[in-house]
Parts: sequence; C-alpha cells; structure tokens
Amino acid sequence: MNDDRDAWKGSIFKACLVVFSALLYLFFDGRQFWVAEVQPYLSQQNDKPLKQKADDDSFRTTSHLRPTKEQVHHSKHQLGVDHQHTLRRFGRCEPSNSERVKYRVERGIYTWVDSNGVTNYSDKKPAGGAKTYQPRSSRVLDYFDLEISGPTISHQFKNTLSSRLNAIFRGYTSIVGLKAMRKVTLRIQVLPSRRRYERAVKTYGGDPTGTVGVYFGIKNTAFVEQTSYEGTMQTAIHEAVHAINQAVIGFSPRWLNEGLAEYFETVEVSMQVGKVKPTNHISRSGYIRGQVLRPSQLIGAEDTWQSSDPVTMYRSSWAFVHFLMSSKSGKQSLKALMLSEQKKPCSSLDYANVKRVLYGTYPNMKSAYAMFLNSQARSQRL
Repeated sequence: MNDDRDAWKGSIFKACLVVFSALLYLFFDGRQFWVAEVQPYLSQQNDKPLKQKADDDSFRTTSHLRPTKEQVHHSKHQLGVDHQHTLRRFGRCEPSNSERVKYRVERGIYTWVDSNGVTNYSDKKPAGGAKTYQPRSSRVLDYFDLEISGPTISHQFKNTLSSRLNAIFRGYTSIVGLKAMRKVTLRIQVLPSRRRYERAVKTYGGDPTGTVGVYFGIKNTAFVEQTSYEGTMQTAIHEAVHAINQAVIGFSPRWLNEGLAEYFETVEVSMQVGKVKPTNHISRSGYIRGQVLRPSQLIGAEDTWQSSDPVTMYRSSWAFVHFLMSSKSGKQSLKALMLSEQKKPCSSLDYANVKRVLYGTYPNMKSAYAMFLNSQARSQRL
C-alpha cells in the first residue's frame, strides 16, 4: 500500500515539475502574457470603441516618450504624453508650394511634380521659379531637405540616419504613390544632455516632460535627446516620420500617426534596400507581447487616448499598421485611408469614415487580423 502511495505521489511530482518547467520557459522567452496575446482581440464580441473617460485635449503634442530605467524600449510610453499635442499646436497641415519635389534633369528631359501632385515630363524647364535638382542615379528623387546636427554625433550616424530616412520615404511612396508625395523639409538636432534637450524644447514653447524627442512642424525642426546609438537613431526616425505624415497627409488619427512612426523606426538598410524589423514589440520567439486592441477599438479610441494605457495604445497602433503592410489587401486599405486623409489635411477622419474606408477595401479584415495575431511577426521589405 505504501509503495502504491509513493508511486502515486512520485507521478504527481513529476507532472508538476514538467508544467512548472514549461511555464518557466514561457516566462523567460518573453511571453509571460501569452494567454492575453490574442485573447483581448478574440474575446470582444462587438465593434464598439473603448468607453473610457476622456481628458480635456487642449494642448496637442508630437513627442517621443522618455524611457525609464525599469522599462524596455516601447514600455517608455508614459501616461499623459501625447504626440498629437505639438503636432496640432506647432504644426502646419498645409505644405507650401516650395515643399513640392523639385524638378530633375536627365538626358535633356525635365521631370517634376506640380502643385497637384502630378508627375510631369518635358524637354523644357518648368516655369514658376523652380529649382534644379540633379539626382545621382535614375532612382533617386529629391525627397528631403534634411539637415542633421549635434555636437557629439558622428558622420556615420548622420549617414546611417539619412540612408534610413530615404528608405522610409521610398517605402512611404510605395503605399500612397509618387503623385501623392510631398517634399519634406526637416532639421534634426541631437542634444547631448537632458538639460540641453529640455532647454531647446522649452525655447520653442514645448514641454519636454517625459519625452526624448519632439517635432515642431511649423519650424520644420525635431529635437532629440541623445541616448544610446540605436535609441537615438530610432527616436530621430520616429520624429522624422511625423514630419512625413504631416507633409503628405496633414493631420491624422493618433493610431495612424503613431502606428506609422512606430512601424518605420526600426528600419535597417542593406545594399540600398530597406527592411523593417518588428523588434520592439515582439518576444524572442517572434510573437507580439501583451495586449492588443481590436481595430474597431483602436480606431474608436481617438478621444480616450490620453486616459488609456499608453503602452497598449502604441503597441496596438504598431501592430495594426504592421498587419496592413503585410499583404496587398492591407496596403490597398492603408493607401485608401491615407489618400482620404490627404483630401482634408487640416482635419482627420472620424470613427465612422475610417471604418468605412478600411473595411470597404478589406472586407475580411477582422478574420485576417485574428490570424495575424496568432502568427509570428515577420520583417518586411520596403
């Protein structure tokens, strides 16, 4: 009898040991929220937006949030800091004609984009005081008037940042098309200390609290606090994408503005080919970490963004854009939305119109997104 009891206890102990080992592996694999990874999306039975108390949105910001010592890269999004504040207060929704892409000359043929975004070809120089631009190769366009400065940043940093931003611009062009693109003028100033960063932001009238990067559209300037090499690089790219968003589509919903910035900031370039690697929001096994809102909730959270969990909002925004960029149908849906936003650059589409545009071009988006959340997030070529 005692032998049977000991054998029974031994079996239970071994089973518990196996279960504990499996849970321990999942924890250290970065998937401690593995039950919640897909469940928050699948458990919702309706398409109603989040119903949380909205704070008074009287001061709008466009800033990259400051990391704390206890948090990893994108857990740095702190409550109460909203990129839209500076974008709306210090931004400019209508680009000036001087910001259109300048013409180029190759083998006697002039190429330029007019004020309507139409590409023109002629053997005569365009009128209207256009400036000449001679590309280094037939694939290069005058995407940026880009100036990168900082007392302690290297030439390698400047060259790498410039290369990545040009890859992003090409990727952006692949979404909306060349006719919809606009010229981006941007000065990026990297400040070597927190004190100097805060002083620079305050000089322009902004609030540096909780941020490591701020973009002032009306000044075509982004301030970036220098941290690690890659951290500074990603912050600079993040703010530059806000500049592109403003120049191309004007004011836009928070999830779209932040989702595009989060998506593009991890781009890497090899042999002039850009590739976006989803490293900031996934576990080592490749799955998205933590809670992700369903699209209808994310779209409907425009007015409750500041009172919502910022980590979840940024992660959900990134995940939805990464999903849309992962298929032809998704890209068509994203293009339709961005071109719709471009028609009225000084306002953004409301919840009903965003849903109508997205689902109108991608009817099975809901089921496709569920499959995406159950799969490993993969790198994407721009």
